Amino acid sequence: MRCAPGTHEAAMAMLRDLGTKELPVLDLASGSGAMLARLRDGGFTDITAVELDVKKFAVPELTPLAIDLNSDFAKALGRRFSLVTAIEIIEHLDSPRHFLSQVRELLDEDGLLLLTTPNIAEWMGRIRFLLTGTLRYFDDVQYQYNHHVSPLPEAQLRHLLSEVGLGIVAAKTVGSFFGPLKMACLFPLWLPFRLFAGPSVMGDVNLYVLRRVAPQSWRAGDWTADTGETG
Repeated sequence: MRCAPGTHEAAMAMLRDLGTKELPVLDLASGSGAMLARLRDGGFTDITAVELDVKKFAVPELTPLAIDLNSDFAKALGRRFSLVTAIEIIEHLDSPRHFLSQVRELLDEDGLLLLTTPNIAEWMGRIRFLLTGTLRYFDDVQYQYNHHVSPLPEAQLRHLLSEVGLGIVAAKTVGSFFGPLKMACLFPLWLPFRLFAGPSVMGDVNLYVLRRVAPQSWRAGDWTADTGETG
């Protein structure tokens, strides 16, 4: 598992709450296959995995497709899916906009995208930025060793989703690298952030469920939608 503890559990709980059916699933950047294993245990049987580093994949009876997610990968897959999962991958990619556009092409009309990315607005991230001017999860070490190259503040991501044509069905912050004891010890630090900024400062991961909508652009002098109108 290559994400904050609790992320996969929260993702599966959100899918259950939405009443997703056991229909075709595409898991992008599967890694060892930890999320796929949860999906299979949850009753999903038509599963396609994409993982460029196939040697690390470890789910029996499934063979991942070695596809570069910086490419036009929708063409390579050649089919649509009812559910696409992208757990902790978008921050590793050269162009989040291109990635989301490709995923949209892969979704059925009623399909859902389950997307996560690091929550740079988490309380420790805010302290880090105040003291150093750098974003948590996107410092020199993360860039060089984990290839975290595309930070996505929530406000920026929401505009990006609107322009690409993906609407938010549900969103929450989840997961934590700190256990209960450590969080209790750090109570005096995080409590003020929680009181004044709300629950969004408490999770290490932003979790979104998205669906296809009409693309829009709110750039100055350029309004576009599926009609192609500008003004």
